[in-house]
Order: sequence, then structure tokens, then C-alpha cells
Amino acid sequence: MEEKNNGGIIKSVQKSLRILKYIMSSPNEVGLSDLEKEFGYNSSTIYHLIKTLMQEGFISQNKATKKYDIGPEFLFYWFAYKQPGKFFNRVLPLLESCVNTTGETTNLFIKDGDEAVCIIGSESRQTLKAFLMVGRRIPLTCTAVGKVFLAFMDEMEALKTIQRIGLKKYMPNTITEIEELMKEIRGVRKQGYSLEREEYEEMITAVAVPVFDKSNNLIASISTIIPTIRASDEKIREVISTLIDVSGKVSSILGDIFY
Repeated sequence: MEEKNNGGIIKSVQKSLRILKYIMSSPNEVGLSDLEKEFGYNSSTIYHLIKTLMQEGFISQNKATKKYDIGPEFLFYWFAYKQPGKFFNRVLPLLESCVNTTGETTNLFIKDGDEAVCIIGSESRQTLKAFLMVGRRIPLTCTAVGKVFLAFMDEMEALKTIQRIGLKKYMPNTITEIEELMKEIRGVRKQGYSLEREEYEEMITAVAVPVFDKSNNLIASISTIIPTIRASDEKIREVISTLIDVSGKVSSILGDIFY
């Protein structure tokens, strides 16, 4: 039986929730030493509480830094049970506006570990289109949104992430040399958007932009996916301009929610 205090509170649950709230409110990733200093729990207790929260998906660990942040379960549960309620409905009209302007499917992704996960989006109404697949996971190294997440990491962390993931060749256009990919993601950071042409999937071109919180931390990426047959230079310029405008508005809406 779980240890309880005089008020009938289960102490281990209380400790877990305190840790979870601390991680949620922190502007940066949190280490075990941060939690020990904040709460005074012994390292063994914190380790086992963290392990349980990770197993259930409520926090995630950055393999490069060994520190912790919130996990995807908050977003998935909210989406599943709130439809997606107050949280994401507030940005869905902006994603729909991208579809109305560009004619192409537009999604919002978050980073979970070494992958990007589609959280919400709006599908093109054209016959030939990229389909909206909420919950889909895609790699970081060869997708437009993945390169955004890599570009706005610390450069050494990005390099370690790439080395850890490896550079699998999915398509003839997939970048398989580390230095070439590092050069590209430096360009993404400088120009503020990422472009990917058939590096992960055949006949698909994608453009992605970052979404920041109020402290200028990256929290998500918005991507418009274009059938390559329609991905002319003029079309791509239109998509880039539209996404940059919308990402600023999404950042202002979601920025206060995430941190």
C-alpha cells in the first residue's frame, strides 16, 4: 500500500506531480540536480519518480544533455479528449488560413525525442494532396520540420543528435553526409525556414518554419506539404511568405501556454 500522510494524500503521487509541475514551468530542460536542489528529495526517489513519468510519456529525456522536459502525452490526451479544446483550436484557424492561401496541407509538429510528431493540421481540398496524419512521427534529419528542430538547437547538441540518429538514406535526395547537413541547418537558422525536396518521401516537397515561446525558445514547427509537381519556385516563395507570417501569430498564441 502507498504511504499516506494524515490527510490521506499519497506521498509518491504528490512528489511526482510536484516534479511534473516544476518541469512544465521551467523555461529550460531540467536535470536531476535541479530537482534535488528544488525539493530536497534523495536522488534515488527522484530517479524512480522520473522513470515512471517517462514510461507513461508525461516527461521526455534529451539523450544528449540527459535532462528532462515535458513529454507528448499532454498533447495527445488533450487532443483525444478535448477535441482539441481550448489548447489547439485557437491556432487551427491560422493553419486553415495557410491552406486557404496556398492550397496545400499545413501541419503543426512538436519534437519528441529524436522524432517530430504531427499534433494538428488542416488538409488541402485539392484532389492531389498530402493527407493530414495526426500522430504521425517523422525523422529529424531529412524532413523540413526536423531540420527546423535541429537548426534551433545548440549546434553541438544538433551534431550529437545527428550522430546518434545516423543519416539513413530514404530517397536519392536524402543528405547522408554530416557536414553537408550541418551546413544546411545553419542556413535554416539564418534564413528562418527549411525547405525539403523529396528527401524523405517521393513526390513530396515541404517548407517548415519555427514557432517560439515568449522567451524565444523553439516549441513547435509549422509545415506546408506540397506535391512536388506543384512545387514551382513561385509556389515555394508564396508558401514561405505565408508560413513566416502565420508562425509569428501562432507563436504569440502558444508562447504563453507552453512556458
